[in-house]
Amino acid sequence: MNLPATQPERPDLEPEAPVQATRSSEVAVVADGLGKRFDIYNSDRGRIWEFFGNRQHHVEFWALRDVSFSIPRGQAFGVVGSNGAGKSTLLRLLSGISTPTEGSLEVRAGRPGLLDLDMAFHPDFTGRENIGLSCSIMGLPEERMEAIYPEIVEFAELEDFIDFPVRTYSTGMQLRLGFAIAAHMNYDVIFIDEVLAVGDQYFQRKCIRKVEHLLTEGKTMVLVSHDLHAIRGLCDQVMWLHAGRIVHRGPTAEVINAYVDVARDREGRIRARIFGGAESAHARAMERRVAEESGAAQAPAEASPSEPPKAALGTWFSTTQDPELRGILQRVLHVPDAAAESQRAEDIANYEETHGERPIITGTGEVRILTVRTLDALGQERESFSSNEALTVAVTFKTLTPIERPILGVALFRNDDLYVFGPNTRFDDVKAMDGTYDGIYTYFLHYPTLPLLAGIYRFSVALYDKHHLKPHVWHNQLYEIRVTDAPEHHGVIDLPHHWGLIRHHSGDHEDLPG
Repeated sequence: MNLPATQPERPDLEPEAPVQATRSSEVAVVADGLGKRFDIYNSDRGRIWEFFGNRQHHVEFWALRDVSFSIPRGQAFGVVGSNGAGKSTLLRLLSGISTPTEGSLEVRAGRPGLLDLDMAFHPDFTGRENIGLSCSIMGLPEERMEAIYPEIVEFAELEDFIDFPVRTYSTGMQLRLGFAIAAHMNYDVIFIDEVLAVGDQYFQRKCIRKVEHLLTEGKTMVLVSHDLHAIRGLCDQVMWLHAGRIVHRGPTAEVINAYVDVARDREGRIRARIFGGAESAHARAMERRVAEESGAAQAPAEASPSEPPKAALGTWFSTTQDPELRGILQRVLHVPDAAAESQRAEDIANYEETHGERPIITGTGEVRILTVRTLDALGQERESFSSNEALTVAVTFKTLTPIERPILGVALFRNDDLYVFGPNTRFDDVKAMDGTYDGIYTYFLHYPTLPLLAGIYRFSVALYDKHHLKPHVWHNQLYEIRVTDAPEHHGVIDLPHHWGLIRHHSGDHEDLPG
């Protein structure tokens, strides 16, 4: 009995080229037709019956099938894919922990090792004793162990705790110790499984610098990670796995862009499923409003920017001083049709969406987000903006019960999950949010200029309780914009800057300090 694998969602890509023959001195790892099958039994009784020649009592699950690739010496090779794609299974085959069911695998570049976070520590041993135990298990001679011990302790930053039992360590301390031990084993080929997510941002950067240092020493690496930014920065080639099979293999930027496009399409379908019917109700309400306004005798084409915006509803909109922003709100943020919005709230009253392990929509349920719009300087709704153009994010929400002093927030991420910016009304001390809210409101965040470099970015929007402890509603990276026409710079943002040059004449150096 075979357990069918789901077919990958993939763009129109060229078929994968076969692994080309390369001189053995240039290649560190070669896999050809690699496959790994697991036999899943419903019960121990079925296993016994099958042992005595009875019919098959197990289900065959192929975690990997027909995987072929080669990795040149001294290069970093990335593996991406959703949870359950077969990435960790592949690393266990490469490191020799598990054996393939079919195909061939050859690691030619010396001593391989797996660097992951599953390193077991004895809870009653001290950190010092666990370092010795781990090094012994990995076969390091005692003199080598003594040489790297100070480096491990210093890297893990556990000098003050190294003689305490590991059971007294926090999870972060154990992860730091595990990474430090594995990273100092002097492997020739290193297989890295999600270890770049260790600890806080400071220690994550430290881990990445260590990996970069190992690459400069000529080590060969296979890196599995959900951190696409790290994959982009470290890897020469990338392979995308889905349901145990290769979807695409090639240059890093090409594969990552294809992977992100498919993930974006999937999230778009989630948005369509959640908001489809409600969006239609809202659209019909807006059409009725436009028809009513267009039929009014002598109705002006648009409201004067000096008038208070129609979406004021007792919030701080009425105090907005920027005439340009007031004009945007006048033209776009009308008071929603109450009947349509009530129907909309009913349509989306029960949802809790996830994408893999990441929540997409969650919250305690007192608030429903009705619309999220990204508007240009003319109040037009758009998804593509030029660098340094004005942008307004407008969020219309409905309270299902009265809520006191909600905290409103909009967080901006690059499409590889890099956190760019995340203001909220508590951090910015917006006093206008004091009070109790019951009804339909629109809040907005206005960027006079958007100093982002070219790329795809996502917004999270949320309303938290007054203590900032739990979200009434949170839409996680569900809204997307594309930034184009950016200057040719590297990084994330286009900071205002200018250059200068001073020519020093002979004798000027005598006046310079030092």
